[in-house]
Amino acid sequence: MQDKLVIGMDFGTDSVRGLLVNLIQNTVIAKAVSYYKRWEQGLYCDPAKDQYRQHPLDYIEAIDEVFAALLANLTEDDRKRIVAIGTNTTGSTPVAVDKSGKPLSLLEEFRDNPHAMFILWKDHTAVREAEEINALAKKWPVDFTAYSGGIYSSEWFWSKILYTNRHDKQVLEGAYSWMEQSDWIPAYLAGTDSLEDVKRNRCAAGHKAMWAEEHGGLPSAEFLCSLDPTFYHLVNKMYRETFTSDEVLGSISPYFVNKFGFSEDTLIAVGGIDAHHGAVGAGIKPATFVKVIGTSTCDMYTLPKQADIPLIQGICGQVDGSIVPGTVGFEAGQSAFGDIYQWFKKLLLEPTVSVLADALSREQKNLLNEKLLIYLSQAAEQLRLTEDDLLFTDYHNGRRTPDADFTVLASAHGFSMSTTAAHIFKALVEATAFGSKAIMDRFKESKAPIQRVLATGGVATKSPFVMQILADVLDTPIDVVDNDQTCALGAVIFAAVAAGIYPDVVEAQQQLAADVACTFSPKQERVMIYEQRYRKYQVLTKTNLFVS
Repeated sequence: MQDKLVIGMDFGTDSVRGLLVNLIQNTVIAKAVSYYKRWEQGLYCDPAKDQYRQHPLDYIEAIDEVFAALLANLTEDDRKRIVAIGTNTTGSTPVAVDKSGKPLSLLEEFRDNPHAMFILWKDHTAVREAEEINALAKKWPVDFTAYSGGIYSSEWFWSKILYTNRHDKQVLEGAYSWMEQSDWIPAYLAGTDSLEDVKRNRCAAGHKAMWAEEHGGLPSAEFLCSLDPTFYHLVNKMYRETFTSDEVLGSISPYFVNKFGFSEDTLIAVGGIDAHHGAVGAGIKPATFVKVIGTSTCDMYTLPKQADIPLIQGICGQVDGSIVPGTVGFEAGQSAFGDIYQWFKKLLLEPTVSVLADALSREQKNLLNEKLLIYLSQAAEQLRLTEDDLLFTDYHNGRRTPDADFTVLASAHGFSMSTTAAHIFKALVEATAFGSKAIMDRFKESKAPIQRVLATGGVATKSPFVMQILADVLDTPIDVVDNDQTCALGAVIFAAVAAGIYPDVVEAQQQLAADVACTFSPKQERVMIYEQRYRKYQVLTKTNLFVS
């Protein structure tokens, strides 16, 4: 059988990561990463306002760079053997588009307007709008938030559209409709020039836009227009049907055929959310709890459709056909995890590097940046664990689940003159583990069986210190997979099914999904102490020390 090649692309917060895989030999031929240049410079973002925007040119340029790197050593014939490309992105990361599906920020009059750019998942400018959506949903005859955990988030599709409608009349009037990044990327790769031809992915529609077959698709026009009259101009300009990532969106654009030598028959699969594809790449099965641990966390879980499906409150939704087609996919997660560690590192490094600016070489600065968290981990590991140690909550970027609330702030208890940087770092790591336990407890309280915990992502593969604390706090073994690109690998799996190489995702997973590299087992002498500390964490999360 002639070799068949597939590309998987993972559009993360900071970069695009690509994998080129030979499906017949089950080997990775090439890997590539391209960082978003405007994003690296902090353009169009205002952290003080929780505003995080990305220009579509960052994605367009990164796609070309990743393709160039992946294909650098391929012959002309090899390039023609690339049968399909799968993609996933962050979410909810929507953008206002014209009738052809082009983001407004690619038009001259909008090119430097942040409201016309992709509104990144971590943008929390729409807190007020989310509150209004929730208030109306609870009074409406149909609760459109029922399959979104009962609480709609400021991180999601409709909140961000409403915020933009109210704050930028030019974008309001210029937008024909809106698209998720996870739909726009594959549409761009396929050269789609009509919004009606774009197949919207089930993952983003269900988990971020309240799409559900049970109430006829998206929230009704009556609901949206009652929420705010600015939605009138979007009526009948959205979508009804959704698709899973193992389906074909179209064939690759002539631009990429001419520039990189792809076959014009190369298929583009329907898009998806990065963490969902990451769970598939990690080998998710029903009743397996998969944690994708990076700057934030996404927790994925599936159950067969014929099972007795619980309705779990306070999570990021449960959707028929999301994550793995043919199952009900559940999503939860923390809005900050590794981000919290990076925040602390920056807190320590910024004044030090500034004071010693002229005395430090570039190599020394890089060494400090690379080694500080390693040093803190080693120092924190030597500290004796007690019930009364310094305690933090993990709400540095608000709370995603359980029970979304992006007005809540992080807090701490237990500082003294003997507190060191290692004590603080240990407490921050424990806080992220306690936040993970709160999510798992919500699933268990809802009678959702958890038979196994799998972990993937940058933190899972790089920090044994964090993973051991997580296992101790959760009091369960955690299997860490041997692949640091499971999101891109998941995209490969979906593309392989879309191309007909495998009949379904489950069989493709059996051949392509990552293996387990190591297991972190809980240390029982620490489990009991962490149970006591977790109870104190719960008290701290409910304590309002300051009332405005």
